[in-house]
Amino acid sequence: MAKELKLGVTKQGNKTNFSVFSEHAENIELCLFSDDEKTEKRVPLKKGEDNVWSVSLDNIREGQKYGYRAHGELNPQKGLYFNPHKLLIDPYAKDLSSTFTAHEDPAIRLDNDIDSAFAIPKSVVVFDNSEEDEKNYPYLHKKPHTEWKNTIIYEANVKGFSAQHPDLPEKVRGKFLAFAEPEVIQYLKSLGVTQLELMPVTTTCGGLQLEKAKGLSDYWGYNPINHFAFDKRYGTREDFKKMVNELHKAGIEVTLDVVYNHTGEYGAEHNLLSYKGLDAPQYYRMTENGQFIDTTGCKNSINTNTPVTRRLLEDSLTYFTKDLGVDGFRFDLAGDCALNGDNRFDEDGQFLKIIRDISEKYSAKVSGEPWSALGGYYRGNMKGMMEWNDKHEAAIRSFYRGDEWIVPELAGHISGGEGLWYGQNQSKYIRYVAAHDGFTAFDVVSYNEKNNWANNENNNDGNNNNHSSASPNKEIAFRRLKSMLSANILSRGVPMICAGDELARTQQGNNNAYCQDNELTWLKWKNFSKEQQELYIHIRKLTALRAEHPSFANLDVFSGEKVPSNGRKDIEWIRPDGQEMQESDWHNQYNHILACVINGKGSEVSKNPKTKKTTDDDFMVLMCGNTYGVVDFKLPTSPNGQKWELVFDTAGKNKKINDNGTYSLEPYSYVLLKSPKKEKQNTRNLNLAKAKREKVH
Repeated sequence: MAKELKLGVTKQGNKTNFSVFSEHAENIELCLFSDDEKTEKRVPLKKGEDNVWSVSLDNIREGQKYGYRAHGELNPQKGLYFNPHKLLIDPYAKDLSSTFTAHEDPAIRLDNDIDSAFAIPKSVVVFDNSEEDEKNYPYLHKKPHTEWKNTIIYEANVKGFSAQHPDLPEKVRGKFLAFAEPEVIQYLKSLGVTQLELMPVTTTCGGLQLEKAKGLSDYWGYNPINHFAFDKRYGTREDFKKMVNELHKAGIEVTLDVVYNHTGEYGAEHNLLSYKGLDAPQYYRMTENGQFIDTTGCKNSINTNTPVTRRLLEDSLTYFTKDLGVDGFRFDLAGDCALNGDNRFDEDGQFLKIIRDISEKYSAKVSGEPWSALGGYYRGNMKGMMEWNDKHEAAIRSFYRGDEWIVPELAGHISGGEGLWYGQNQSKYIRYVAAHDGFTAFDVVSYNEKNNWANNENNNDGNNNNHSSASPNKEIAFRRLKSMLSANILSRGVPMICAGDELARTQQGNNNAYCQDNELTWLKWKNFSKEQQELYIHIRKLTALRAEHPSFANLDVFSGEKVPSNGRKDIEWIRPDGQEMQESDWHNQYNHILACVINGKGSEVSKNPKTKKTTDDDFMVLMCGNTYGVVDFKLPTSPNGQKWELVFDTAGKNKKINDNGTYSLEPYSYVLLKSPKKEKQNTRNLNLAKAKREKVH
């Protein structure tokens, strides 16, 4: 496809060009609507080079509403769904007139003659003006460019984060502009967040199973019908640019969760909204007899191997990074997107090549799920992309539930060593114990089973294996919660916090709250308990520790070899008797304790961005799952020979090292000890006293 033929709406002098792709259409009409959408003028398009249909018009103003009607054969057996009675959204529309709400209207079905114009959001003409953006948003393109090793991700839903925030103006609650408010930016900064990752923000189409009468909606937004236009629920393009500008000014990156594996058009028997009505065989994976191939579990799968979809992918990513200042992307079901024309995973295929090109050209930070919904799992093979690690999530949850046989796997995850299984030399994983999909971190320690009845699917939706268990009391619940979050943030790799986990947010056991746009999912910003306050302060302490110490803010895998400067290994795995673990210890299924000594001299390859130092204090991590009492753990000498000091213990504040050199390790706890470097043993200050005193704002 010739790159010079721009798709969408472009300004060329006094002319406005409308272009749309279709190989199989017989005719396409541009439909221009009045502001009140009561009148419609149809203009025929001419088919030109590379199946691009276009027309140039005079006197088109910004804000003009439009859509397309495509004429041709309606023959599902050939994969053709042309129906001129259906108004189609421009795949390249940079704005839409409204949020899509007509989920159940028969007019949007593909197999009748009802005109759907009244039910379809209208595409809206937008003219970009880089000079105006530079003047109005001076930080829009001044990107922080935080290194991956120093990144702390905060995953949030735009609506859910601020819908109930009492200190924000009501008009910005649940909107992009909430993240531009000083109170919110200060909150993110206080948590040590360096990257705000927003769940899908482009226009979405709710699932067919949603029952509007019962108050359900497409809250998560994982059913896109456009990859350029923002969902009106969150605000305008200008609101988005202001948000990015203010976050960049504060040194916080903005990344978007994007969905290129399927769309909200579903399968052959359902709605006709955009891509399917323009050229289904070019946009979707289909069999030779026109059947949709469903590798996503959503009744359709985008074919990322055709020229038009590759171009759509590249153009939309370029638009967000180049024009709107976005710092990077998280790809939903990236493993599915990376399937080739034969539906086999291809690490050198078109999808991952485009991702690598965008990343290199615009310094975009990219991550994604290394799996396909129907079973493909490609961990370690997503070339050029940081990968979400659900195995890390499961290992931490299982350990602090008290599972057997989990210690060896957990050791690999917290040290980054599992990457060695795939021939990698870095821990290229996004670490988390909870994400939008599944239990909140607090629900992991509060529920044995999911509680999804509110979704109206008879509790059949959502994952049945949550590696969770209800705690016997509040004290143990918050101890487990602190321990899981500690293990996650101080693991090697890139930690992610799911919004609200720092405040013990609960969804009452709902682990698939995709349709719950209500108080069940919204963050609550008042009436915090003592335990919530302490949890918030603990998270601040963890992120401050990580930022200060290259032993934690590090993507390099431990070698297990001795460090020449002090003769001790860069990491030593220690038994409760103080001795190094032996091969047989790793095969003890009843072991519920994992401890390691991290040699500060072993961090020499990873420079701290603040201090510029390449060495660190020595640390010892003690993790305890479900033991039936306190374990007196004998502490080995530190590699630098200095005494151990207690940094924190999730089991309580009034703990100390015993006089006999042991530490009393309690069930479900995470303990961090520090042995300061000799030259810095009296001067190192993490500047955390203030954080300990402060409360959640």
